[in-house]
Amino acid sequence: MSDVARLARVTPMTVSRALRTPALVSKATLARVEAAIVKTGFVPNYVAGSLSSSHSRIIVAIVPTIMNSVFSGMIEGLSEVLRSRNYQLLLGSTNFDLDVEEKLLREFLGWRPAGIVVTGRRHTRGARTMLINSGVPVVETWHLDGEPMDTVVGFSNYNAAYEMARSLIGWGYRKIALIYISAHNNDRSIARRDGYRKALADAGRKLDPGLECEVKFGVGAGRGAAARLLEARPDVDAIMCASDALAAGVLMECMRRGYSVPKDIAVTGFGDVELSAELVPSLTTVHLPRNEIGRRTAQVLLDRIAGDLPAASRYDCGFTIVRRESA
Repeated sequence: MSDVARLARVTPMTVSRALRTPALVSKATLARVEAAIVKTGFVPNYVAGSLSSSHSRIIVAIVPTIMNSVFSGMIEGLSEVLRSRNYQLLLGSTNFDLDVEEKLLREFLGWRPAGIVVTGRRHTRGARTMLINSGVPVVETWHLDGEPMDTVVGFSNYNAAYEMARSLIGWGYRKIALIYISAHNNDRSIARRDGYRKALADAGRKLDPGLECEVKFGVGAGRGAAARLLEARPDVDAIMCASDALAAGVLMECMRRGYSVPKDIAVTGFGDVELSAELVPSLTTVHLPRNEIGRRTAQVLLDRIAGDLPAASRYDCGFTIVRRESA
C-alpha cells in the first residue's frame, strides 16, 4: 500500500479510502490510485483488514440452489448493489439441505462477514444460534411469514399460491393438481402447498390427496410427476406447479403424451424465470421481482451495517399472477 501511495502521490490512508469508499475520493485522485495499483500489481489484504476492524467487506449469501434462475436473478441484484458500495459477495448453495446451510455458516463466519443473507425462515438450531450470535445484520429472504430473526425481505408464498389456485378456479378448471418441491424443512414449499389447499377449501372443493405430488427440484422431477399423475388421474384438467422448472417438465410430458395445453389440460408455474415466456405454449406463472428482492436485500443490509435501520423490519416485494398461453 505504501508503494501504491508513493506512486499515486497520496497517503496510505487515501489509498485505503479509495479501496473501501471510492465515492469519498476525488475522481483525479482515484484515477492515480487505480493506475498505481495496476502498475504495482497490488492486491489488498482484506483478511488483515478484518482483523483490525472485526469485520471484512464480505457479505455472505446462502441460497438453496444456483441451478434455478429465480435465485440467480436475486443474486444478480444483490451483487450489483454491493459491488457499487465496494462489498464482495461470498455465495453458498445448500441443495435445499438445512444441515448444509449450518455447515456453510460455520465456515463462512470465519471470514468475519459484514452481513449475512439466508433463504427462508427455517434453519437448524445450530444455524439459528450462529446467526443470532454473529453480531452482524442478518436478512432472511424469500419468505415473509412469521416473526423475523433480524430483517426479512421477500413475498408471501402462501398468498401467491392461494391467488394462483384461485385464478385457476375462476378460469373454470375443476380438477386442479399440485406438484411441489419436497416440503421437508422447506418453509416456502409448505406455504405454497397450504395456499393451494386453502384456495380449494374456500371454493368448496374437497381436498384430494391423490392430486398432490411432492417431488425433488428440477425439470425431470416435474416430468416424472406429470407422468404418474396423468396415469393415475386422467380426470385432471389443470396442474399447478410450485416452480417454473417443474412446470417446464410437466409441459414436456404433456406434449409427449399428445395433450393439447391448455385445451386438454392447463399448466402453471411459480417464479417467472426468463424461459417461461419463451416456452411453447408460454407459461402462466407467478411473477416474482427477483432482481428487486436482491437489490432491496443489499440496501437493507447496507443500512443495517451503517446503523440507519432497526432490526425486526419487514419488506414485502409482492408478486403478480401472469396469465399466458398455458392456462
